[in-house]
Amino acid sequence: MIIEKASNKELELLKDAHFKHHENIRASLDHDAISHILKRHGVNSVNVKNGEIPITYEDIANYRDIVNNADEIIRAIGKGNKENITAFKQVNGYAVVVEQVINKKNELALKTMYKNNGSYKNNEVYKEFSSTSLDADAKVCHRLSSYSGATENPTQKPLTDQEDLLKTSENLNETPLSPLEQANAEKLAKLESEALESEQEFLKAKEQETKRKEALKKKLEHERGNAGNIESQTKIEVGEDIPTKTQEQLPKSRVRLNEREIHDLDYAIVKAKDLKPSFTTGGTQKRTDMNEEQIKSIAENFDPKKIFGSGGFEDLPIILHDGQVIAGNHRIQGMLNFTPKSRYIYEKAIKEYYHIDLKPDELLVRVPHNRLNNTEINNLAASSNQGRFNSESDHAIAVLSHYEAKLKELDQKLDADSIYSLKNIVAKNLNFDKATHPNVGDSNLALLMFNMPRTKTQGIELLNRWQKEFSNDIKSYEKVKKMFVDNAGSFHNLIHDMNFPNVSLNAYLSDIMDRSFANLKNYQSTSESLKDLSEKFYKTSSLEMFEKSEQGSSDISEILGGAIARFVRFDDPSKALFEALRSDNIKKGLKEFKIADVTKDMFNPDSKEFKDIDIYDLTHYLLMVNREPNENNPTLKRLIEAVKDMQKESEKGIKQKL
Repeated sequence: MIIEKASNKELELLKDAHFKHHENIRASLDHDAISHILKRHGVNSVNVKNGEIPITYEDIANYRDIVNNADEIIRAIGKGNKENITAFKQVNGYAVVVEQVINKKNELALKTMYKNNGSYKNNEVYKEFSSTSLDADAKVCHRLSSYSGATENPTQKPLTDQEDLLKTSENLNETPLSPLEQANAEKLAKLESEALESEQEFLKAKEQETKRKEALKKKLEHERGNAGNIESQTKIEVGEDIPTKTQEQLPKSRVRLNEREIHDLDYAIVKAKDLKPSFTTGGTQKRTDMNEEQIKSIAENFDPKKIFGSGGFEDLPIILHDGQVIAGNHRIQGMLNFTPKSRYIYEKAIKEYYHIDLKPDELLVRVPHNRLNNTEINNLAASSNQGRFNSESDHAIAVLSHYEAKLKELDQKLDADSIYSLKNIVAKNLNFDKATHPNVGDSNLALLMFNMPRTKTQGIELLNRWQKEFSNDIKSYEKVKKMFVDNAGSFHNLIHDMNFPNVSLNAYLSDIMDRSFANLKNYQSTSESLKDLSEKFYKTSSLEMFEKSEQGSSDISEILGGAIARFVRFDDPSKALFEALRSDNIKKGLKEFKIADVTKDMFNPDSKEFKDIDIYDLTHYLLMVNREPNENNPTLKRLIEAVKDMQKESEKGIKQKL
């Protein structure tokens, strides 16, 4: 069975292998391989009984995902002088190993796969192959697996269908077999039957996985639709080129984003009036605040030593060919506001540094040598602000753009048993440049911002607003921010959790964070904030409350924010929220608080299954979780009644639309 084309990494490793059509190498598997893997490494295998983590049908169905996202892939010589491609993927506390063998059909055939506890670098096969791989023109034999069913087999052709089995039975009747031959024939028939069953199970698992991915895609499309415009994905409209005079006599300048992204820049003379500095978020601008003091300093007290010859982004401003500013909005604005004294110093310095005589209405800038696409412009603009942020939101926008490519690939749940582990798993998954010590804080902030909508609270801009609000109590500000950033992976998991397909969290995330800041700022205790919410929403006229759908969304956001704000007052807010948002704990709470269960209650028509809960049910759960079992709280009861009323009105509105 052909699965898909070999990955680029595999093709690269096999470039010197003897294939007739190297570009058409395909990955394949057969039921012999499935049967072998389950026999050696399945739930009932001896290896698993001895402590090995089992391989399931779902694992086999997704083995190409392991290969395509492997931490390392090694080509080497295995038993029988067969060339192997072995992929190693670290998944939390264990490693998944996938071995494929090169056969004569221009295929990479699945040979075996298994799981080992600990790091993949401690795996015996890895130790042997990594030191003696074919990359180093060396060969190594190993005997971890003696299976060779996925390669060309010169022995008897397998019995693949019932007709073959009947023919074999007829032949057995015609030619008397010895008891040993009879037993072997029966054993072979049984193995073929089991193999066929294994293949059917595999196909079933593959189909289920396809359905799961389609369902997740639909959920995310809805979530992303609610989330609105993500700053790092801003579509930049590039206009007509402005007149420029490229200074060919000057060597090109260069800016480096990372090991892979390096851009050459030409020096060019432009008319000052054609330049378009910007200080509103969007387009090439990745900042949210204008630093007026910086502009004034450049305009009135220009110091060429602070700019000329600095290199990188700190040097002369960088613009697009249409005059939009990629890097140096403050510098450009300051130059446009030059006093006569500063303009004189500027022109004199240009003459000394670059041997260029500028006219009074001209400026010297840098322009990308090659035309940039939308992603390259965004990355360049965001990277120009790294390390010199005017505000919290500047920082957020910069890290969002920095990790954008990896964020788009992060489409699966992140399994972690602690908040510490979760933060580090996020950092590892977003570590595109393979840094030895990934930036945990920035990567988690980027993930949180990626899932945050652009609503009336202005998404990431709320960080600026609340930092200013908490200017006299910065510890409280950091406490709320840390709880949310630390739990970026928790929100990500809930968004991707297909146990709760109707819970669309993106639409509410920035409002939730906004309300959490407000609760801590405006109330001395959780009980005070919940009392206010209860008085505001309990018994409110449904007509008044839901006159506008936006109001209904805002109201549940306010209560949901109040529910999550409770955790800020815990001894360890990040840990408490992490535990509350774990999928298993949500199910446990839904059942305990009689909100939903695994199956519906046949005697209660209003009962729900876990898969049917919505944002109102989640709010109900979060209001109740981590409370005393027999707590008698009239305020809480009234607030929960208000949530239920909102839910009924929302459901009524949905039915009317249908």
